[in-house]
Amino acid sequence: MNSQSTEDDIRERLASGDSSVLHDLWDWYVSDLLGYLMAILRSRSEAEDILQDVFVTIARKREKVAKARLLKPYLFGLSRNLALNHIKKRGRSRERDQKASHWLELNREVEDPDDRVPLMEVALGELPENQRTALVLKFYRGKSFREIGELLGISENTAGSRVRYGMEKMRKMMEALK
Repeated sequence: MNSQSTEDDIRERLASGDSSVLHDLWDWYVSDLLGYLMAILRSRSEAEDILQDVFVTIARKREKVAKARLLKPYLFGLSRNLALNHIKKRGRSRERDQKASHWLELNREVEDPDDRVPLMEVALGELPENQRTALVLKFYRGKSFREIGELLGISENTAGSRVRYGMEKMRKMMEALK
């Protein structure tokens, strides 16, 4: 089944009230959405909480979700909105705690991660949210610039620029952290 027919099937099942579609949505999108939310929130536990809220919202507003022209970008936008609302509620009180927490997960198993991984986590955490999420989607979730653009509602060129500028900033921060 191709991506478009999968999305069409999901929309039909959402519109008809088929509750089993939530399990399929979870299976298809949970990994990408969790990675995206961790990039925004810099906390795995908070990302997991917001991910649950995303799926509760989908269940409650399934008719609205069913009308989405492009399902995956809609889900990413919903996730981002819920994450940003959470950040506003939580305020800046946790900012220092977040810098010490480990939120970055590699997309592949690493038998012997080197000492740069914690430095990368710190450097990524210091980037502006839009550059951080673009980098995480590109390098940790394996998305192309086109896919990043579609998911974030930006052009492919803008996605590439965010990755490039983020990499430049990270390189400078990594050098300073050594």
